[in-house]
Amino acid sequence: MKFGFQFSNLFGTVYRQGNLVYTPDGSSLISPVGNRVSVFDLANNKSYTLPFECRKNVARVCLSPDGLLLFMIDEDGKALLINMRHKALLHHFNFKQPVRDLQFSPDKRFFAVTHGRHVQVWHVPGAGREFAPFALHRVYTGHYDAVTCIDWSADSRFFATGSLDNTCRVYSLDPIPGYRPVVLTAHRDRIVNVFFAQDSLDLYSVSRDGTLLHWHSKVEEGVLTLTDGQNNGDSQGHPNKRAKRQQQDAEEEEEKEDGKDGESASESASSSDSDSDSDEDEDED
Repeated sequence: MKFGFQFSNLFGTVYRQGNLVYTPDGSSLISPVGNRVSVFDLANNKSYTLPFECRKNVARVCLSPDGLLLFMIDEDGKALLINMRHKALLHHFNFKQPVRDLQFSPDKRFFAVTHGRHVQVWHVPGAGREFAPFALHRVYTGHYDAVTCIDWSADSRFFATGSLDNTCRVYSLDPIPGYRPVVLTAHRDRIVNVFFAQDSLDLYSVSRDGTLLHWHSKVEEGVLTLTDGQNNGDSQGHPNKRAKRQQQDAEEEEEKEDGKDGESASESASSSDSDSDSDEDEDED
């Protein structure tokens, strides 16, 4: 026997975990609710729940910049790709590890996802059903602990990552001659999130201890460098410049030590002169 009933909405739901995402126009809020996802229409004070569910609680949701594609990822890394315009399930996919973050590139061609200590960049599938929709672009390595967050630059040429190893890195999407991933090492606690400034390569990083750092970007001869406002951290994007800076710092320290030695020598000489003068006065008496 078949019934004509269809799932319509889910009431009495409680937020458990996961991130919140606004639609591009800012009129709706997408929130994980258990193993489902609810959409709250803020303009009309309405809500509805998508008729799809994961096997476990949803840990991460991500919406494409045009608001067309939505990823629902559960605690085990199993994902559902949904067409939000037609409310249709397009694909199932298993990332095989828990996903801490997933972000679409602004040009909507790629998405980056955390995969333990690595970052995977995939081509974005089409809005319809395909036989093999997911194609891996590249895998990026370098962190010594799990990657926690990702953010793309406005031109989609670079993306930044934060990790449990207290560092941030800036990778280029495609290989650039002479470019090495920039490493930012001024934080003393694990990174919570990273953000690129709008229309700039300046970077903001936030750690768990509440520290917010603004990294100023500079591009010279095609080489990207990032430094914080107090020069407490530096990038390693150009090893020659870093070595030169370390050499300059060492030379400055040597000059300071030489200056201190000269001052102490002059003080001792003046004290010896004063002692000799006092001895001569005593002899005259």
